[in-house]
Amino acid sequence: MKLNTISEFDLIGQEVSITNSKNMEIVGIKGKVIMETKNMIMLDTQNGKKNIPKDICQFSNNQGIIDTDSTKLSKRPHERLEMLDWHEILELK
Repeated sequence: MKLNTISEFDLIGQEVSITNSKNMEIVGIKGKVIMETKNMIMLDTQNGKKNIPKDICQFSNNQGIIDTDSTKLSKRPHERLEMLDWHEILELK
């Protein structure tokens, strides 16, 4: 079984960059998502680990911009999985 990831449901392990933010000092930071909480993601960057707030940033990965609306990204990873219906889960397989 091959499991494909959907960016808004599975961020851990993905390479992301900050494409827009209310805090312009963090725009352009790139790294691998190594941890995620309800309101923050932790990126492993070239300059060490950085905690980034989800609610003020727009993230992108190699597939494009990650949807950051309040109904998806501002939840814990396991809470986002509970939002999937069985048809979407079967499509992931």
